[in-house]
Amino acid sequence: MRESAPQGWPTGTGAHAASAFAECLVRLGYRRRPPGPLLAEDGGATLFTSVAAPAWRRSLTGHPRPEPGGAVVLQWVLNTSRLVALPPASPPSAGRTVGAVWTGTRAYEEALRDVLEALLEAGTGPADLTFLLRAEPHDAVPVTTALRGLGVEPERMAYGTRLPETPMRMDPELGPCLTLRRLSWAPVFAHCDGRCTCGCRVSVAHIQFVERRRTAGRVAPLRHPLFEMIVSEHALTHGPRAGALTPDRPRPPVSPLLGPLIAGISDLLAGVTGAEGPSPVFLADASSAASLLLGEGMAPGPRGGPYVLRRLLRMIGTELAVHGLPPALLTSVMATAEVAYRAPLGFPRLSARSWAHLTHERDAFLKVLSRGRSQVMRPGVLSDRPWETARQLMRLRSERGVPLALSLRWCREAGMELPLVHLALADLWDTTMPAGPPGTRV
Repeated sequence: MRESAPQGWPTGTGAHAASAFAECLVRLGYRRRPPGPLLAEDGGATLFTSVAAPAWRRSLTGHPRPEPGGAVVLQWVLNTSRLVALPPASPPSAGRTVGAVWTGTRAYEEALRDVLEALLEAGTGPADLTFLLRAEPHDAVPVTTALRGLGVEPERMAYGTRLPETPMRMDPELGPCLTLRRLSWAPVFAHCDGRCTCGCRVSVAHIQFVERRRTAGRVAPLRHPLFEMIVSEHALTHGPRAGALTPDRPRPPVSPLLGPLIAGISDLLAGVTGAEGPSPVFLADASSAASLLLGEGMAPGPRGGPYVLRRLLRMIGTELAVHGLPPALLTSVMATAEVAYRAPLGFPRLSARSWAHLTHERDAFLKVLSRGRSQVMRPGVLSDRPWETARQLMRLRSERGVPLALSLRWCREAGMELPLVHLALADLWDTTMPAGPPGTRV
């Protein structure tokens, strides 16, 4: 797949870095694979709702008959796994990912040399990287030997556990897993700001040598081993090196991709909020992801990708409502996303049908809010037992769609501050159970 950078992206952004990385792999013997379903109108990118979508590896290896050699694809991704976390998690930053697979036995050192060469082409030198290895004991030595053969010093290698952003299918029981990391001088996620402490290092690439498979609980050798890598575009983009990150030296306030959208939403909110209004960064991240899904013709629904879209839209409405703004402002936020996000990336305008889906979902959410406060305040919901109150609020969220953030706000207005630990336990435990989990003090 050949992809030109969208208009409006200056030289040096992730668009050029991602293309340079992919082009280098092609020169090293990988084939371009066309994107899968859910194409943008210009055919320039693919949109998946998860970087670990089941069709990912099959599409690259020519499933059901694996094709020997390598394949590479450049795709849009939305990591939606964080949408179900407590407390209400940050929305998924929409971005592009380079994915590559090599089918067939391949020496570790040879495969890793390709990755380092492609990263260097994209502007990330091997000296900037550290290497986090997860592997069975008998797999670790060959990988570390390969890294040392490539000039990686032992102090830059470490053993560790799976990072949250690593795809779940990358399991060391199936083969050694390696994450390449570097220091970050820019926001890692869209919700990062000058006070954020999560962005010290960014994962540049996730790699696995898939040599075994698990069938019916048993692990057996794989007839056609795989070498798989996943590289996020934002990880290839270097921000300005402003020195060490300290509270007195905040990192740049926004990521380059969302900068125009954050500025547009800030202007939209300037006349209707005070100093403690909604987060423009949060709204920009959620609206950018929702606009991509709407643009693919998706309608909000109760499960799968449509449910992800529903959650994103209602997260925007909730953020507005929690700060005292009418959730109907959701339409204006999405209109700003079309002008400041979709258009610069070269995507077509949202269709009339997409706007109708948005209006319908906004009106349905307003109906939920109109009944939500009375449902939270009705007898039997608020009690002197925090566990029971948490269980009732979680049921209102799952059965009635009442946003948890608003429920907690109404509880505070009624003089009840609910500890987060009870909400987390209630979310993990079956909310239909009459009592709390074993060992829980209620």
